[in-house]
Amino acid sequence: MDVTPPPAALSLADRERLRHPLERRVARVVALLDVLLVTTVLSLLLWGTEWLETRPTLNKYRTHARILLVAVLGAPVVATYARRRRQILAQEESIRVGPAQLPELYRVLESQCRRVGIATPELYLSDGVDHTTAFEWRGRQCIILSTHDFAEFPEAFDDVVAFALAREVGSICLGHTSFRAELLRSSVAPIPFLRGPLHQITTYSCDRYGALLAPRATRALIVAACGDRMQKRVDLDAYFAQLDERAEEGFWDSIVWLFRRRVPLAHRVRELRRAGLLKAC
Repeated sequence: MDVTPPPAALSLADRERLRHPLERRVARVVALLDVLLVTTVLSLLLWGTEWLETRPTLNKYRTHARILLVAVLGAPVVATYARRRRQILAQEESIRVGPAQLPELYRVLESQCRRVGIATPELYLSDGVDHTTAFEWRGRQCIILSTHDFAEFPEAFDDVVAFALAREVGSICLGHTSFRAELLRSSVAPIPFLRGPLHQITTYSCDRYGALLAPRATRALIVAACGDRMQKRVDLDAYFAQLDERAEEGFWDSIVWLFRRRVPLAHRVRELRRAGLLKAC
């Protein structure tokens, strides 16, 4: 009997190669612009009072500037609160998944973690979060699997869950659960033109892990667009051809999406195909 051995765990270098090539650069630029913006606003409020009074158009936004400044400078408090809130939600409003509780879900996560060579994080199931999320609390890595991600797709349950978990395993491997990463996200949260690019590029990186670790990642992605009943009938080659028809985007198309909270499905699929990680299945 021919038994195929399981694939070897990814090395640190292999895991780093799964990161989108522009992620670190985008994060550095976003952090730099965030600091420059805060410095500029603070300087104007402290030392530019007379200059602002001679420019009524700008001066009327002084209150908005103060609110923005408080929101950005309060990022450490917001980041700490967000992590603590998720930890409390995991403890008090979730079901802990393990070998004896929903073991089929836990086995999926265990298999993915063995593939990337990391310890299996704590896994919780809850409807208290809108989307599946990973976080770190006092050195422990945790994942909260949101029921909203798969409640509407019973026929694609296995595919959607595997992809959602794989993306969060990627988030842990990529350092997105660290306090530094959380601090940057909290700092740019009030600034759409900084929040958008950071969210978009980290989404692409996590999708790469999802595509590698979830065997039917393609179906898991498109089910959100076509629905549960139609996902098996969709011709993926035809869908890919549809995307190829509009492979190039105009300047304004790209700018508009930077201000949205949701990264378009077409962009995510296109990025995975460019990386050679997404195929019809």
